[in-house]
Amino acid sequence: MIKDLTAFYSKNALNMKRSEIRELLKVTRQPDIISFAGGLPGPETFPVKDLEDISCQVLREKGALALQYGPTEGEFPFRQEIAKWLNREKAGIKPENILITSGSQQGLDIVSKVFLDPKDIVILELPSYIGGLQAFTAYRARMIGVPQDHEGMRMDFLEKELERLAKKRKKPKFIYVVPDFQNPSGVTMSLERRKKLLELVYQYEVPVVEDSPYRDLRYKGEAVPAIYSLDNQNHVIALGTFSKLLSPGLRLAWIIAPTEWMDRMIVAKQSMDLCSPTYTQLIAAEYLRRGLLPKQIENIRKVYGRKLETMLEALGRYMPKGVEWSKPEGGLFLWLKLPKKMSANDLFPKAIEKKVAYVVGSAFHCNGKGQSAMRLNFSFSSEQQINEGIHRLAEMIKENM
Repeated sequence: MIKDLTAFYSKNALNMKRSEIRELLKVTRQPDIISFAGGLPGPETFPVKDLEDISCQVLREKGALALQYGPTEGEFPFRQEIAKWLNREKAGIKPENILITSGSQQGLDIVSKVFLDPKDIVILELPSYIGGLQAFTAYRARMIGVPQDHEGMRMDFLEKELERLAKKRKKPKFIYVVPDFQNPSGVTMSLERRKKLLELVYQYEVPVVEDSPYRDLRYKGEAVPAIYSLDNQNHVIALGTFSKLLSPGLRLAWIIAPTEWMDRMIVAKQSMDLCSPTYTQLIAAEYLRRGLLPKQIENIRKVYGRKLETMLEALGRYMPKGVEWSKPEGGLFLWLKLPKKMSANDLFPKAIEKKVAYVVGSAFHCNGKGQSAMRLNFSFSSEQQINEGIHRLAEMIKENM
C-alpha cells in the first residue's frame, strides 16, 4: 500500500483547485434550499419536444454515423451551421475557423494548454469568471486582475499594466474577458472600451480571449458588437456555447480562432477526448438547419427577463441600506456588495440556515479579495422562489449588520 499518493502527482495536479461553485452545489441540492448559487438554466426553457423529434430523426436517418467517433474539430454540418449563425455578426467565418468543444470549460482548458507555461501572465477582469481562474491556475499561470466598473474592464488601468509589463520586457500570453453580461458582475463592456481594448492589444501584440456564453441573452437595451467582429488583425479567440441557449446536457460549445492557431488547438483536444459527441452535434446541426434557434432565444429572453425584474424588485423591497447591487440588461447573474466590514464568506453558513444560497465573491478574484460581495443567479429559481429567497437573504443580512 502506497503511503503518500501525493508524492506521485504532477506539479500541475497539485496546483489544481476544486471549483467553489461545484462544491457549493453539493450543499444547495437540498430540496428545501432556494439556490442563487449555480449558473443553471431554467429547465422550463429546454426545447424538449423539438429535441425529441430531431433526436429520433438523427437516429433513424444517420444512426450509424451519430453513434460513431467523429473528427476532432467537429462534424462538418454542425460547424457549417454555426458559421452561418455567426456570420450575422462577422462575415467570413468559415467551418475551418471553428473547433467544437465539450462545453466552454474545455475551450478554456484547450486555450490554456496551447498558450500557457508556468508563470506566464494572463490579464483578466476583476472579478472574473471562476472557470477561467480554475483553468489558468491548473497551468500555473500568473494572473493579473484589472478592475472594472459599469462599462466593463477599465482601459486606463489596463494600459498602465501593459506599459508596466513592457518596461520589464514581459508580455501577457493573452487578455481574458467576458464582455457580455459578465459572470459574475452582469456588466457589459461598452463599445468604446471594446475598441480601446483592440487598440491596446494591436499596439502591444497580445491576443484576446473573448468568452461570451450569455451574449444572446439580452432582455433590454441595445446589443454591442462582439469583440471578434471588430477585430481586423486576427488577435481575438472567441468562445461560444449552446449550454445557455439549448441545453447544457448536450455539452456543445466552440472556439473561433484564426487558422494559424487552430491546428495546435485541434492537437490539444485530441489528447483530451478525441472528439466531442457526434450524436449531439448532429442534433444541434438539424436544430439550426430548421431555423428553430431564434424562436428559442426569444422564449428564453421572456422567461429570464421576468425573473431578472423579479429579483431587482425584491432587492429594492427587502435589502437594507448599505447594500448595493448591479442592474444587468441580460445574462444570468447580478453582483451584490455588502458594507465593506461584512464578509459574504462568514455569512454563508448563516444563509444556509435561512435556506438560501449564493456564491461568495472571493471565488471570482485572483488577488484574494472580494469577501464583501456575492453573486446571485436568477435563471434557475421560479419567480416565487426568487422573491422568497431574496427576502430570506435580506433578513439574514439585517440580522448580522
